[in-house]
Amino acid sequence: MKNIFTKILSLTSITLFFLLSISKQAIAQRFRGKIEYYSSVFPSEDGKIKSIDGTKIEYYNSVFKSEDGKVKSIGDKRVEYYNSVFPSENGKIKSIGDTKIEYYNSVFKSEDGKIKSIGNIKFEYNNSNSQKSDGKVKSITNENDDRESEDALDTYYFIERLNCQ
Repeated sequence: MKNIFTKILSLTSITLFFLLSISKQAIAQRFRGKIEYYSSVFPSEDGKIKSIDGTKIEYYNSVFKSEDGKVKSIGDKRVEYYNSVFPSENGKIKSIGDTKIEYYNSVFKSEDGKIKSIGNIKFEYNNSNSQKSDGKVKSITNENDDRESEDALDTYYFIERLNCQ
């Protein structure tokens, strides 16, 4: 009885290990593609991603600190930044293609400078006296299930990662 139990347990663990390794391999294959990097005399570009699978990425070479070295375009989508007197929005993404991005200019520290909307996607934040929930996302709503706004939301986070290079 003990031998049968040991063999079943051994066979089960081998099967699970095999299935787990196949699933990990499938995830790793999902994002394959060619990535090229800039080799440039401009510090705002040098060493940054130039293209991913043929999709060109350009960066600003600007006198404005709020946009210098930040993503200018991804493929045919142009990216613009705020040059503002409000610190809560200065240097932040203003638009991705035709999709506008707005930020809260608020007296409440919990929402000041945070995303108010990306296209038709609206963000609300907790505004309470609780340290654990104050300033955290309360709701995200996509009016009319706007697909273009959802694409802009994904692109927004991708651009933020690129700008941190």
